[in-house]
Amino acid sequence: MHKKVLGICFGHQILSRALGGKTGRATRGWDIGLTSINLSLSKFHPPSLFVVECHRDEVLELPSKAEVIGWSEKTGIEAFRYGDHMMGIQTHPEYTKDILLYLIDRLTRCKLISRSHAEVAKARLEKEEPDREAWKMVCRNFLKEKSSKLIDCGMFVDKFDACGGNVWFYVWMGERRHGENVKT
Repeated sequence: MHKKVLGICFGHQILSRALGGKTGRATRGWDIGLTSINLSLSKFHPPSLFVVECHRDEVLELPSKAEVIGWSEKTGIEAFRYGDHMMGIQTHPEYTKDILLYLIDRLTRCKLISRSHAEVAKARLEKEEPDREAWKMVCRNFLKEKSSKLIDCGMFVDKFDACGGNVWFYVWMGERRHGENVKT
């Protein structure tokens, strides 16, 4: 039996690389703010979800045997799965609007994104809400799944955590998370 592995943002990129994929600078620059991602997960989920993005690097080429399950206008590989035990997502289901606003301001102050880029991202946040609960459900269902079907059944993730603007890497593996025992 394989342990479940879920890579989020940098974890998505590392997981792809560890399996033989290629990562690098995003071909279209920073992706920060709300983005609509198209999904090919299951008939039980909507065909697209609004997600929080904050990345300058991305998966450029998938490992062999991996399958794209999510993409956006800006990023071709927003989510992938590898068999029934590994999944990577570029988005941040754990980020709130406040965390994203903090990151936008921080990146603007550090001159990593332009003021105009920041204003566009903030304006979109005023109009739309990220589908955080739906993304949590996608992640939970993947971790809970016991068969080769994605997104319909298995293990429980108790919550997503974020600490200021410093959450960049999440990987959950089977029964252990961040060195703590997790009930299964």
